[in-house]
Amino acid sequence: MKGLGAVRLLRATFIFAGFALVLGTHLSLCIYYLNHGFMGADEGFYAIAARSVMEGSIPYRDFAYTQMPLLPYLNGLVMEIFGFTMATQRAVNLVWSTIGLVAMILALRQRLGRWEPGLVAAFCVAASPHWAALQAIGTSHGAAGMFLSLSAAAVLSTFPHTRRVIAFALFATGAVGCRLSCAPVVIPLGFALALETRDRYRRLAALAIPLGTAVAVFLPFFIMAPRNMIFNIWQYHVGSSFDRRVLGNWIQWWQIAPAAIVVLAAGLTTVPRLIKNRGWTLLLLLLAGLIGVTVTMIPKNSYGLYIAPAVLIAATAGIAATWSTAQAKGSPFRHVVWLLPLLSLYHDLPRTADGQAEADIVEAARYIRENAPAGPILTPVPIVAVEAGRDVIPGTEMGMFSALHPQKQTLARRLRMTTVRELTITVKKKIPAAIVLRRRGAAWNFQWIVPSLRRQPRKLHGRLIGAINTGYRRTWGNKKVWVYLRK
Repeated sequence: MKGLGAVRLLRATFIFAGFALVLGTHLSLCIYYLNHGFMGADEGFYAIAARSVMEGSIPYRDFAYTQMPLLPYLNGLVMEIFGFTMATQRAVNLVWSTIGLVAMILALRQRLGRWEPGLVAAFCVAASPHWAALQAIGTSHGAAGMFLSLSAAAVLSTFPHTRRVIAFALFATGAVGCRLSCAPVVIPLGFALALETRDRYRRLAALAIPLGTAVAVFLPFFIMAPRNMIFNIWQYHVGSSFDRRVLGNWIQWWQIAPAAIVVLAAGLTTVPRLIKNRGWTLLLLLLAGLIGVTVTMIPKNSYGLYIAPAVLIAATAGIAATWSTAQAKGSPFRHVVWLLPLLSLYHDLPRTADGQAEADIVEAARYIRENAPAGPILTPVPIVAVEAGRDVIPGTEMGMFSALHPQKQTLARRLRMTTVRELTITVKKKIPAAIVLRRRGAAWNFQWIVPSLRRQPRKLHGRLIGAINTGYRRTWGNKKVWVYLRK
């Protein structure tokens, strides 16, 4: 009995050590990049969207928002309590990603009866610095990854089938509601649940319940502004003139989570055996992981970082497949997997800012609160307005991505966006209480044409800058922004 107790104690110690390693690595990396990671170009519009929906505005109908509509409500509920700040938004996304990691560990434990597979799969992702940096900025990667992980967890767990179908319906809708690119990943997961039962009606229900949930959630947004929603979630993303199918982008794709990609590749070698054994759930899980790290790279304007929400699915699929078919638990070579995240060290680590990442934004917001008169502000960096508790000029909620081609003024108004001409008129009328421009990088200062991301006509953009210099004076600045107040 004493020997049995010692074995249990040793096993518990290893489990505790595994959790400490995985979560310790995850939190250490994410907290570091939360404090020191460069501000993402999208953080501003995510923050202002969260605040807007909490004030009663509806995405697409009342303001432009170029993602699926659920994340502003999710983040907004939390930020309503803890504050609409850049730091809060980053911390919220760290929490979401942590939930996703823990959910996947627990699901694999239930499915395979061992802790090691889940801990290894989570570590393959959590120890990747570039993935961690994306979880620590205020974008949709954390929440989308969490919902994808919870969706896969619902498939892998062994709870009663009906409960899992309902859970999957909610989580899959949440994933797609954060990023449309999650849709191809959740489809094979839904079929995996359907194939687990031989009852025809339960199989139909397993497909119909998630589909019905998604329709019930997204249809109201579509009904309120159908053309605007289509532009925001589809036309905006396929309209870019950039072709990023270059080597550098594939390097970015690889370094997001190289260990996860290697593990998925290993899992794919088990496909013949899974087919022979009719392991449909694991086959479809592998398909979901493969789709997650490939389909988002098909559009010519995609970034490699778009795979970030799906890499935990990829790692989980690879580990689950090899563990189930090759009896990896008896192989000493399985311990090598813990070293795979070291592949990240072959590449540069994510760039970091000097000091606190949000310090310049907080400093600018404080100056505006103390010195600018009442009224909205004009800025391509709307996170400053959120920090300062100010509104932005209507049509600029998307920040630097707010200006359509100058000849598309009617379309811009319908989409709740703007043009450089309209901004120039707004500045000449001195409507903004303050103007905050990006100090470095003129393209940020409304120089991109949405959605092509070509440059605005030089003369028209020059008139906007001229109007700012005529009616406003530069009164303050730091390393990141200049602040202009009315003359």
